Amino acid sequence: MKKLKLLMAFLLLGVTTVSWAQTQISGVVVDEANIPLPGASVLVKGTNNGVVSDFDGNFTISIADSDKLLVVSYIGYETKEIPLGSSSDYTIQLIESSTGLDEVVVIGYGSVKKSDLTGAVASLNTETLTEQKKTDIGQAIQGRVAGVDVRTLSSKPGAPLSIKIRGNTVVTNNNAGRDGVSDRSC
Repeated sequence: MKKLKLLMAFLLLGVTTVSWAQTQISGVVVDEANIPLPGASVLVKGTNNGVVSDFDGNFTISIADSDKLLVVSYIGYETKEIPLGSSSDYTIQLIESSTGLDEVVVIGYGSVKKSDLTGAVASLNTETLTEQKKTDIGQAIQGRVAGVDVRTLSSKPGAPLSIKIRGNTVVTNNNAGRDGVSDRSC
């Protein structure tokens, strides 16, 4: 009886070890000119298991033996599904796709579709900047973008500028005069 229990324990341990088998898949994500694409998303289809390619386009992901497809995507490129075979090293070449690129908005902490964006977005056309005869980018954007406060730190010519984006004037400021604007000079 004791031998039977011991045999069952070994069999149970062997079955669970086989069911948890994982394989390491590695590779590189490149564009049509074989230039690495850093930040490409590599995801096992149908799961939450995914990684992002590094600065050189390299990635390594652990997959279960039952997984059959990798989904690779990058902004401005077509999403590609890679069938997994016996190889453990892949070179994935993505093709440029200009459709929908104008619908993508890059924000300070990622990128989203323009239709999914909530909040204020301000843009400035580069053609209007080049038409101006300004020597400093701060002077060029001064008064042109809502929520951007550009101030000179000194009255001397060529003095550095202070550029603050949103949240500079607060109504609860103790030194605030009428309308939340400070009466004292900066």
